[in-house]
Amino acid sequence: MALLLKDRDASAEAVDRRPGGAVSTAAPDYPCEVCGAAMERGQDWCLECGTAAPGRLGARPGWRAAFTVVGLTTLLLLCAVVAAYAALTGDAERSASTAPPVASGDPIIAQTPGAAPGAAPAAIPVQPGATGPNTTPPPAPANAVPIIPAQPPAPATNTPLAPPPPPPPAAGTKSSGAADGNSTGSTGSTGDSGAGTGSTGATRTSSGLIALAKDAAKTYNQPARAGAEFGPAASAVDGKPDTVWDVVVPADGQPIAAGLVLDLGKPYALRSLRLVTPTPGFTVEIYGARSAKELPADVIDKRWIHLTDKKGVKDGDPISLKGKGDGAKVQLLLLYMTDPAEPSDPRIAIGDIALRGAPSL
Repeated sequence: MALLLKDRDASAEAVDRRPGGAVSTAAPDYPCEVCGAAMERGQDWCLECGTAAPGRLGARPGWRAAFTVVGLTTLLLLCAVVAAYAALTGDAERSASTAPPVASGDPIIAQTPGAAPGAAPAAIPVQPGATGPNTTPPPAPANAVPIIPAQPPAPATNTPLAPPPPPPPAAGTKSSGAADGNSTGSTGSTGDSGAGTGSTGATRTSSGLIALAKDAAKTYNQPARAGAEFGPAASAVDGKPDTVWDVVVPADGQPIAAGLVLDLGKPYALRSLRLVTPTPGFTVEIYGARSAKELPADVIDKRWIHLTDKKGVKDGDPISLKGKGDGAKVQLLLLYMTDPAEPSDPRIAIGDIALRGAPSL
């Protein structure tokens, strides 16, 4: 503020006083660009508003602040570079000072306590049979007798005992398989056919089991059940319970409505049916047809004779067919599956079929 007042006084005193008392006012070199106050050549700042003179570096707006920011930024960057260099140099020196010694590759020899460095290691007594460097076996005793290991005893062998000879048959009786041409069945086998032993000990010639051909079974899907999938029908009559015929349908709440048809080869008066199944609990409808010349179109065809229905089929349990369908003799047998054991898993499988009956005379 004192400088501004002093400049004002100086400008006031700059009035030219000429002899004779006449006052002459000095003409300004140029006016201020902002307030219009008079400014002289060489004057850096306007004495009225403080605006810099034209052409002065500080008169350009923002330059002073820009130079300040650039200078500080450059200074900070240099300080960061110097600090990083110093840190890296210090880490390298510490790593070099703590590096493990480089191995020379020479073998390490254990020294005996108390031995002078560089001296040859003394032999160390070891147990008999030990080997290795710097080991010396103990001296053998005088008159040493070599030890011969004992041989293990030979393993005992089990000789199978021969079965005793059968006793001779009593007089007046026939042995099983006699030469009169009667073939024997399985002694003790049971079934609804009444097979068994008689008073003389001979077995019946037939158990009533119907022999089914390899191609006797066929899948029955008439009319076609939508979405049904079937296994090989021959697996139900191959005598192997592990191989199955099965039917799988969508879980839509509808009956299975498909099944398995068997061609018996000739008409039979059926007595019983036994199913081996890994999916017990299903319901089956059983039908028969007298002739195999033409397969009935669907289950409601009049050529099908309704024999019986079975709910909750159990694995291996017999289903009686004796006298069903008024004792009709049939050549085709239809196992028509309706309801599975679990509606959420609509699958029925048959592993083996045992059918008993008497052929038509």
